[in-house]
Amino acid sequence: MVEIKIQDKNYEVPTDWKEITLRWWCGLYSIISKYDKRDDEGNVIEAEHSDVEVLRMNRDIFIYLTGVSDREMSQLEVDSVNSAVETVSELLQEYKPQGIEKFELDGETYLFPKEFLRRNTFGDYIESTHLESTIKIMKNGRFDILPEQMAILCRRADEEYDDDVIPSKTEKFKELTMDIVWEFSFFLTMQSVKLTRTFQMFLGKTEEEVEVEKIKFLQLDSITSS
Repeated sequence: MVEIKIQDKNYEVPTDWKEITLRWWCGLYSIISKYDKRDDEGNVIEAEHSDVEVLRMNRDIFIYLTGVSDREMSQLEVDSVNSAVETVSELLQEYKPQGIEKFELDGETYLFPKEFLRRNTFGDYIESTHLESTIKIMKNGRFDILPEQMAILCRRADEEYDDDVIPSKTEKFKELTMDIVWEFSFFLTMQSVKLTRTFQMFLGKTEEEVEVEKIKFLQLDSITSS
């Protein structure tokens, strides 16, 4: 954490991904997503924000970062607030993955979903499609679904999937620090090619046909999980 001084008052803000929890990041995401422009399918559209939108977004972000009241906020200079938000953005540089495949939480070790990609059971194939669904959702910037997705896909070595524990596990995983979450995101990206091969093995189809089947499955998965 570092302190940013604005008008003779110091505000503490995070400077490292290890200082930020997934719960905190989801809260920040919910603020930023209010200003996103999306198409009919919910995908973010690349578009510039108006000056007014930038001011409002920076205001909301600064309140979230520092916990200042509306009254305090109204007395702060616009340039100082914008500069503070930009400073935090610069300090939280793009994460450089270390390539981990497990992490510790509350004294327990959880593994990234790698083992089932080495096996050939139908259950493992179904689970791989869920992982592919998570990759697709994350590409659309949906960080809000990450706690539940990680609760489903990341398990202890002796843990079997159990629907009943997912809600409590989801809440627990919200306390993960963002360095672990970025590692999970990097891991999913690296598995994309392996998943395509898994689909090919089970479906006996070409890569192009596999992509069509994956889209069909993801559409079905989004319907059944909604």
